[in-house]
Amino acid sequence: MEKMKILAVDDNATNLATIEQELKVKYDVISVISGRRALKVLYKEKVDLILLDVQMPVMDGIETLRQIRGLEAGQTVPVIFLTAMKDKNTVIEGSRLGIMDYITKPFDARDLHERIESVFKRLGKLPMSDLELHKRILDVLKDVQEAHYSVAIKKMDEVLGYQIDTEICERIRHARMRMVENDAERTEVMIHRVLKVLATKLGSYSKEEKLPISQGDLNARLLYILDHIEHFRIKEGLKSIEDLNAYAIPEYVDEKLKEIRFQLKDYNDEEAEGQMRQLLSDIQSGKYEYRGSM
Repeated sequence: MEKMKILAVDDNATNLATIEQELKVKYDVISVISGRRALKVLYKEKVDLILLDVQMPVMDGIETLRQIRGLEAGQTVPVIFLTAMKDKNTVIEGSRLGIMDYITKPFDARDLHERIESVFKRLGKLPMSDLELHKRILDVLKDVQEAHYSVAIKKMDEVLGYQIDTEICERIRHARMRMVENDAERTEVMIHRVLKVLATKLGSYSKEEKLPISQGDLNARLLYILDHIEHFRIKEGLKSIEDLNAYAIPEYVDEKLKEIRFQLKDYNDEEAEGQMRQLLSDIQSGKYEYRGSM
């Protein structure tokens, strides 16, 4: 498979060398030290993305981007700004000219890769992983449950712009239609179904492939499950436990949740509530050392 081509523009040769070293395994990188040279490249080459430094002499990043947008080959090419300072005016002007993201220097290699992959996923050039999709749909569900309906619709629109499984895509489209019709109850049911499909797929993932989760987020999710149990929402409690399958939770938590799931399926609410309270107490008292993502 042919590598996607990235044009890196920076007047600092050291920065260019670092970018090229970090990206060359996955991408074909063209490095130039000025905006004028970038324009010359675009007259001859078609690139998939431009990393553009803002603070450059003679012709800065803003002016370079204006001229890039004037070229046939540069009208729609995605651009990520590289900037040494988080300047609001620069970001606003860049947004008007169609930048898709910006990275504040100095940046680490992981952040650089993640920002580039995020842009390619939004453009449909790279598929979104089931793990990431699961996380985003959980976020949509939270907005629906908290009555942030316009936010939920916006997030569903963003997800639908990615390259995702066709069946799941159609399920999200139908959920969005229900949300536009202000049918929040039906929307929530449909989103739960999407999460169920994803949870089934994620069941085959190894622990190393699962999403990291902070102790604070884990505690919040466990409290949410407890709330379901306390209010006799068995199905919701089971679903929230299933949702945690996508995350790299500590082994002792996973084992306790299996016991709680068993009790809920037997409609033994009181026992399940007691076990959940004990689990939360053990975590908060430091009985078990948390080794997740902080």
